[in-house]
Amino acid sequence: MVVWNTKNATWAKKGVLVLFEVRTTIGATTTPNPVKSHRNYRGVMGLNNYLPGNNHKEFDIWDGIIEKTEKRLANWKANYLSLGGRVTLINSVLDALPTYVMSLFPLPAKVEERLDKLRRDFLWLGNKEGKKIHLVKWQTALLSKKIGGLGIKNLRVQNKSLLSKWLWRFVVEDQALWRIAILNKYGQTEDSTYGVTVWRSIRNLWDSLKENLVVKVGEGNKIFFWKDKWIGQECLNSVFPDLFSFCTNPEAKIAEIWSPQGWNLTFRRNLNDWEVDRIVELLLKLGEFTGLATEADSIRWKHDSDGKLSVHRLYKREVMTHSGEFLVHGNKYGRATPQLR
Repeated sequence: MVVWNTKNATWAKKGVLVLFEVRTTIGATTTPNPVKSHRNYRGVMGLNNYLPGNNHKEFDIWDGIIEKTEKRLANWKANYLSLGGRVTLINSVLDALPTYVMSLFPLPAKVEERLDKLRRDFLWLGNKEGKKIHLVKWQTALLSKKIGGLGIKNLRVQNKSLLSKWLWRFVVEDQALWRIAILNKYGQTEDSTYGVTVWRSIRNLWDSLKENLVVKVGEGNKIFFWKDKWIGQECLNSVFPDLFSFCTNPEAKIAEIWSPQGWNLTFRRNLNDWEVDRIVELLLKLGEFTGLATEADSIRWKHDSDGKLSVHRLYKREVMTHSGEFLVHGNKYGRATPQLR
């Protein structure tokens, strides 16, 4: 039987997918899968393949997305739309169909290739100048209109941006139930067992994301002294790798080392003469620090004044990074201004 309680009922009303406890007895009537029942009740019918136990890397589980994309981008529609109309429909299909799935699972390369082929064929099929003649390279079509592209969304970058948002939420939503569940299951250390399947794939994006983030020191009890970028443009373990290699506590937080009387730096052995000079350099750099504050530590998106990360901002940043080579060679095709009809 399915066991309900007040907490489960409350979560269900909020739209949270609750894994209800199922108890079975010998000879009892088979109980319908509560996860599927709840999913169907919420109207999420397109996720039959994304239940626990399925491998998200298998091509087959993406068949539903590919089939729906084929229907939405049917060839006959291209004949009645201008180039601008086809671009708009291509992006709307991406927003409506695969975006939800791509916000949870890494996009396999084979699926990306298949979806890109569907989008390319639809884009150029209705070209009256010559059917299926590609007027520009696909990578150019994926660029922003401001730099000569058509503004078609890059699937790989969109997928990376959507998944990276989970890492941002993992940092800022420190009391969220889903975050607590991940910490209890996998812990926070990056060993060989840290995060399997989906979560490991998401966690691997952290090194790329953190280059766009800065931390603001408050109470100092959440920011790593050596490993976080909290003073200057680099982490202290990168600037002073020699000192970091024999420090007593490489996982120390700022609040554990700092006091109003000064810094309490400890090492596993006595310092050599040349290492004393490095300590002096470190202390001079730490002299920029004005002290702890009463508010909590926070993390900020460094490219905007409000410090908040969004998928749109991250996507825009990633696209500009991927477009570096194009920008160096100049705007070859001019600004794209497709007409709608």
